[in-house]
Amino acid sequence: MNRSIPEPIPYSLMKKIRQGVITGRYGPGSPLREQQLEAEYGTSRGPLREALRLLQLRGLVTHVPRRGFRVREYSAELIKQIYRLRAVLERHAVESLSGKSLDSLVDALGLINRSMEGHFKSRNIEVYLESNIAFHNAIMETADNEPLRKVIEPLNEMAQPVRYMLLTQRFESSTAIDEHEKIMALLSQGDITGAAQFIETHVLNNIEAAAQLF
Repeated sequence: MNRSIPEPIPYSLMKKIRQGVITGRYGPGSPLREQQLEAEYGTSRGPLREALRLLQLRGLVTHVPRRGFRVREYSAELIKQIYRLRAVLERHAVESLSGKSLDSLVDALGLINRSMEGHFKSRNIEVYLESNIAFHNAIMETADNEPLRKVIEPLNEMAQPVRYMLLTQRFESSTAIDEHEKIMALLSQGDITGAAQFIETHVLNNIEAAAQLF
């Protein structure tokens, strides 16, 4: 009889706190006080500190010796830096698809985008955003570029609270689904150059609106 292995406590805690950071429950700059979190999640200090270190590695939390952990703070310039670098790296991910069979990727992207449509209709911002990430991650996985993946993953995490906040203000005007369709169409045609150029534009579309949040 197969039994699933329980998830290590620090990783479970990390996911719960991560959700709170992304959705703004723990706002930018907020102190993450260990005693409060221990009481909130019914845990001990060791697993909690490991969870916070994992969030620090993801770029969502910062740490100052003797002052503890805080949710990352943002500025307009930092947000622009994140978006610009994400755009370049996403473009490189698509360029890395050159010479690879893309049929399975396009099929997978289509399934994800249809899932996004459902979440858009139900106005489930959190799951919509996670599906958006899954769309881009599918491209990254097919690109099979480990150094690129290791660079872009924490960068994407840093952007998540900003993207969530932006969606709460202008969800109905989100154009991600239609733009994803354009990316899929270009990939279906084998137009790697066109898809790479378009995905860079796609990432940068909201840079000014995101920067204005801070």
